[in-house]
Amino acid sequence: MEREDIVEQLATGKMSRRQFNRNLMALGATMVMMPLGSRFTQAASTDHPTVFTWEGWEVPELHKAYVDKHGSSPNIAIFADEEEAFAKMRAGFKVDLTQPCTYKVPIWYDAGILDPIDTSRLGNWPDIISSLKTIPGTVINGQQYFIPTDWGQTSVVYRADLAPEYVNNETWGILWDPKYRGRLAMADSLIDGVMVAAIYIGAKNPFDMTDEEVKKTRAALKEQLPLLRFYWGSSSEMEQAVAAGEVVAATAWNDGYTKLKGEGIDVKYMKPKEGAMTWVCGFCLMKDHDPAKLDKIYDYLDAYMSVESGVYEIVEYGYGHGNAKAFEAVSPGKLKELGFSTNAEEMLASGIFQEPIANEPALQTMFEEVKAGL
Repeated sequence: MEREDIVEQLATGKMSRRQFNRNLMALGATMVMMPLGSRFTQAASTDHPTVFTWEGWEVPELHKAYVDKHGSSPNIAIFADEEEAFAKMRAGFKVDLTQPCTYKVPIWYDAGILDPIDTSRLGNWPDIISSLKTIPGTVINGQQYFIPTDWGQTSVVYRADLAPEYVNNETWGILWDPKYRGRLAMADSLIDGVMVAAIYIGAKNPFDMTDEEVKKTRAALKEQLPLLRFYWGSSSEMEQAVAAGEVVAATAWNDGYTKLKGEGIDVKYMKPKEGAMTWVCGFCLMKDHDPAKLDKIYDYLDAYMSVESGVYEIVEYGYGHGNAKAFEAVSPGKLKELGFSTNAEEMLASGIFQEPIANEPALQTMFEEVKAGL
């Protein structure tokens, strides 16, 4: 397929972002640079820093103060997951800021790709939720290597009208229910795929499993494989399938539920009896950042940490935000509608908190083998 055909299919909705990126890689491209206002690959601006982030987190509403001050958004590069981001940065792709979740920070620090962040340059730092400032592995030798901005849970979004028996029986087990063979979807990632299976099989610590627990997790993934319609790499791909009724249940983040609910789809977001998975994502400063752009890098961080950004993220995406004052700016009724407690610390303490994954390379290999039918 020619590059022009690939771009046209993405623009017309005939191709998912995951398929788009795979086709570009087949043509020799390794990254999609996305200046705001365009869905196509374009040359990056030399005037702004480059932010390496998730699909959906590039919108200007999440860094409006930066746009107001500097006239446009920074350069945006999109990754599907942290494994992809890490591999590309290790291969030489240079960015200034990257937006991983906390369980990756110690690994990236050990790889020597992070610089500490000077929080005294961030006006919104005092308003960040206290417990998020000291998440294990993010403060090293007294220095801050991570700015917490977004948090939520990995759980199951499901069609209540199509699977009513799970409405008062919420369990990860729906993703292994043979009744819904071919109508289930799982995230195509180690953290939201293998770890979900580990929680389902009852691993005492899914992030540091025994050999026996790893065997049980592999068996669960193999059992699940023929039941899946697909492993999703793009949340929009999953959401479209759930909305159409092609998929009855899928692993999802809060925003997927919020979008589907907003479209009037009869969905619920589980509180599984085995426990949902709580995550916190945010920004890391890369060691090979451009020093000449450091002021703009901190302006971007502070803009993303603002109350204004937080309100947008809570209301539009259904995610939590690092700024405690953002929750005070949203009505209690709206918070309840979105499934939030008015006590952010209480919500963060619920669920199974993500940790660095022990034996990650071996588990990643195991996951790839299972997906290949081995």
